[in-house]
Amino acid sequence: MTLPLRWGLAAALALAAASLALPYFPVYDPWAWLVWGRGLFEGGFETAAGPSWKPLPVLIDAPLSLLGDAAPKAWLLVARTGWLCAALLAGLLAARLSGAGTGRWRWVAAAIAAGSVALTADAFTPPLRQFTGGLSEPLLVALVLGAVWAALDERPRTALALGTAAALLRPECWPFLVLWGLSVKGRPGLRPATVAVAVLVPVAWFVPDLVGAGNPLEGGETARAGGIEPLDGLEVLWRALAAPLAAAWIGVGLLLWREREGLDRPPALLLACAAAWILLVALMAVGGFAGLPRFLAPATAVVAIVGAVGIARAGADRALHGLAVAALVLAVAGFGWRAAQVPGDLEVVERQTRSIEDLFDLVEQTGSAQLLACGGTVKMTQVRPQTALAWKLEEPIASTPVRRRPRYGIALATRPLPGGVVVARAGRWSAFRFPCPSGYASGPAIAGVSGAAR
Repeated sequence: MTLPLRWGLAAALALAAASLALPYFPVYDPWAWLVWGRGLFEGGFETAAGPSWKPLPVLIDAPLSLLGDAAPKAWLLVARTGWLCAALLAGLLAARLSGAGTGRWRWVAAAIAAGSVALTADAFTPPLRQFTGGLSEPLLVALVLGAVWAALDERPRTALALGTAAALLRPECWPFLVLWGLSVKGRPGLRPATVAVAVLVPVAWFVPDLVGAGNPLEGGETARAGGIEPLDGLEVLWRALAAPLAAAWIGVGLLLWREREGLDRPPALLLACAAAWILLVALMAVGGFAGLPRFLAPATAVVAIVGAVGIARAGADRALHGLAVAALVLAVAGFGWRAAQVPGDLEVVERQTRSIEDLFDLVEQTGSAQLLACGGTVKMTQVRPQTALAWKLEEPIASTPVRRRPRYGIALATRPLPGGVVVARAGRWSAFRFPCPSGYASGPAIAGVSGAAR
């Protein structure tokens, strides 16, 4: 590991730790991983409710759950370190692949690649929300780029370990891991490790759903019917074009033109893998999966890196210098435009943060025993806070089912629910009581107000 990389990783960890002072919470999926991780230790492990299963976050969150209320912050530390490392590795790879002969342009390439990854265009889940909310795709990018770096260093064991971790985050990694394993199968000492990985990956993906939901394919079914309108294949391709900076695509064109007689192996292989990844996500979207832009994140990062390499090599070429300068100007403009979106994204983050704070305050006011008194569940009228509530109540996600029109028990909502009596309020959230049907213990009445806000 080079000295700049070591210092960069240390800086990323330090910045991620400092970011924990920000008053932001995880989003839907990370809360579910925390609930499942806790369930592995404390019992009550079930995966039928919530998002689709991902092994790596839960394997990380299981020991973190021993930290109790600090566990969400600990996961955010991991995820945000991954976000920062993704941009760092993109920049360092761009500088490395540009070549020493590009002079200062290699550091221009580093800035373009890092900035493009940090400010990826994603109207569904903007980069800021991925950072504050602890989503796993930035960590996925860091693992993939780390594996690429290790492969360039001819460190196959490290590359295999990082590639395996990536394959425990997204199924799109599987074919690439298989192909890489076949390419190094003759390396001494790697066969036992590759066999172990071939067993570990499917076991980690399918056995937990078999245990927690009774169906090893539960995760795939949830991903296809997850309440998100899937993008069609052509829309996925369009999102893939829009995700990196436009300057990155110009850089790819400059690189292909300049090296038209024979592009060197690393950039050529990376471009081929990016194209295959994009096509794979598009085909999965045709099959009913969501195909969200963040699922394209590794391919987007690779395009940013290779495009930045193209700009650097063109900048060092007298014949193409002017085009490289124009691409650099376009990159700066792209950074400015995307940075201008950040304040609006921050407003959304802060609004969602207040909503979770109010929800947790409502739970503190009432207590889990009262909320779960009728049948052991408390209904939610919104999907996004469902997993956060399960974590707060220290219950499985199935204990917080989403019901748009609840009919019995306690329901939490930010809008009036006809037929329900308000028994507690906190901010925009209200707890509504509906008659408990016979056969369920109604439990003690919730201490609070009736009808009026607290």
